[in-house]
Amino acid sequence: MMLKNKKNQIISLRILFLGVIYLVICCFIFFFIASVVIDLVFDGKVNLTREVIIDIIAASTITGAAGGLGSWIFAKIDERKAQKSPPSNP
Repeated sequence: MMLKNKKNQIISLRILFLGVIYLVICCFIFFFIASVVIDLVFDGKVNLTREVIIDIIAASTITGAAGGLGSWIFAKIDERKAQKSPPSNP
């Protein structure tokens, strides 16, 4: 199976939302695992109350949205730069 070149992919709002959702889910999993490990190391037991889960959801939403939006903005900047500059001959 050959891989396709996706360099000419248009950066759209759909990509933005998919990136944000992906990062929120990844951050939630990471923060959840980190919280469990930290509780086990320092307390010897896992403390998963409603407040802890809400804090993890809030932190993962903020970091996922910031990371997704930042990467989308940089991709848009690169897309516009690529449209303005003429291709160079190798």
